[in-house]
Amino acid sequence: MVMFRDESVLIERNWRADLLLLLITSFLLFWALGSRGLWGSEGRWAEVSRQMFLTGDFFHPRIGDEPYFDKPLLTYWFITGISAITGVLNEWVIRLPSAIFGLISIYATVLLGRRVWSAKVGLLAGWLMLTSYGVVFWSRAAAADTENLAAVTLCILWYWVRRDKLNFTTFLIFYLIAFLGALTKGLTAVVVPIIAIGADLVMEKRWKVLFGPSHVLAFGVSLVVYLCPFLYATMTTPGDYQSSGLALVFQENIQRYFHPIDHKNPFYIYFYAVPMLVLPWAPIFVAGLIGLLPAWKNIGKKTQWLLVTIGLIFLFFTLSGSRREYYILPIVPLCVLLIAIFLSYTVHESVVSPRNWGIKIQSAFCIGLIIAEAAIPFILLYIKMKTHFDFFTKLGLSGIVIAVAAFFGHKITERIMKKKVDFPKDVQLLAGPIAAAVVIFGGFFLWQLPIIDTFRTERLFIAELKAQANDLPASSIGIFPKNNAALLFYLDKKEQIPILKTASDWDSFLSGKTPKLVIMQNRDKEKVPLDYGWILQKQPDIAESTQSWDSASSRREKWQAWIILGKETAIDYVSGSEEDKTSAY
Repeated sequence: MVMFRDESVLIERNWRADLLLLLITSFLLFWALGSRGLWGSEGRWAEVSRQMFLTGDFFHPRIGDEPYFDKPLLTYWFITGISAITGVLNEWVIRLPSAIFGLISIYATVLLGRRVWSAKVGLLAGWLMLTSYGVVFWSRAAAADTENLAAVTLCILWYWVRRDKLNFTTFLIFYLIAFLGALTKGLTAVVVPIIAIGADLVMEKRWKVLFGPSHVLAFGVSLVVYLCPFLYATMTTPGDYQSSGLALVFQENIQRYFHPIDHKNPFYIYFYAVPMLVLPWAPIFVAGLIGLLPAWKNIGKKTQWLLVTIGLIFLFFTLSGSRREYYILPIVPLCVLLIAIFLSYTVHESVVSPRNWGIKIQSAFCIGLIIAEAAIPFILLYIKMKTHFDFFTKLGLSGIVIAVAAFFGHKITERIMKKKVDFPKDVQLLAGPIAAAVVIFGGFFLWQLPIIDTFRTERLFIAELKAQANDLPASSIGIFPKNNAALLFYLDKKEQIPILKTASDWDSFLSGKTPKLVIMQNRDKEKVPLDYGWILQKQPDIAESTQSWDSASSRREKWQAWIILGKETAIDYVSGSEEDKTSAY
């Protein structure tokens, strides 16, 4: 095996490279973190955290007044802890834990590569990790995925640091990290590291250590730590709380694996999900697999372990009945390490050809991304001509600016790296695409997404709704037919907002003389109880605007709200004459 020369001195000498990675990582993950409104599942993290402050109960998560123990407690505690320190609870605070653990994941990958292979492998893997789409995306979203990712990566790093000292302390810290990670998202934070260290122990024929008392005791102690929040929540369950954290752990982690309730994607989903998560480095990753697998006997035991672990983790997620693209995010650090090794070492002559064409395809792919950014204004202009929607001037301008910056960043970095004789030529060739990826991802997440977010009609609807509902008590606002976490978070009422599930809920809500605000999405209008269909005959007082480019399905997701003037009882209102109903408007 042809390897770098000893790098113990170079680690000290290249502190500037580590500092540069830290600065760029911090900028890419933290800048403009709260510039966009909540989307998708982010509303759940926001509303659960808000409810914890309102109720003073941090062990029984709720959305509105309904239990929501689908995820463990630790991520909510991260959010509420930051909120308690800063005094605010907004989009920035809600996403901040994800960004922090994204940063930790990247540096754990750097240290893992440095520990097991070389400083150059670690540094290159760190840059590849930072510029992998899945890592940046989930580091800037309110969720528990990067917390889970950080726990898995730290576990594997800790094992390799203490690989020759497999005593009680080693196993205890390993499992504490794993089970704390499980308290953010689920038991994959425990299973994936066990797969990783199990592969090495079996390959090294040291697997019997897993049956030793130190390992069993460390696992038991850590398991107790994991169970403590659930047991305390069970012992202190309020009378109106009909949900069990431990039951949902079983349902979400074990039952769902073998008998999925939903998310039943095809078994081959991860064949394209993994390349998507490591974009734009999918071409060189595939080339790495093609190049290293045939050279198995020459790649060394550590790289063999890496390939086996990637395969086993891929198999573990594929065998699950419940599959989603981002579930397999913990595989990304191992994938970027594989790329870094593939580019850094010449292990066999059979690797040379795949590496050469892999780099060529990778370079062409990155140039294609630059061209795609430059083409944005022309694409938008074409769409405008076809659909007559307002031309996104700022978005079109951003595309040109980002493309130019990425092009010059690519060329300048490429020229600088040619002077760095410490780096192999193939690593130098990838420096330009990495610089371009930093610019493109930075431009997309920090500039273009906030621009796109200004065209989200939901935010304007919620702003108008909040203005109208500001003086109304929570009891005079009704949401049909179920809770919406983001809506509840933005309305920010201290009391619980009624959910109109049944006809009796409608009757009770609409009784009385005070004005009432009824909120629902277009898709739910057909579900309104028959006796209350007359509400829909009145034009909504507040309606989410529709854009010309909205699809039929997106139009069904639009919100509408009616202000209903109260009567003595809802029954009187419904049974009244048409003239009475008209006059009530």
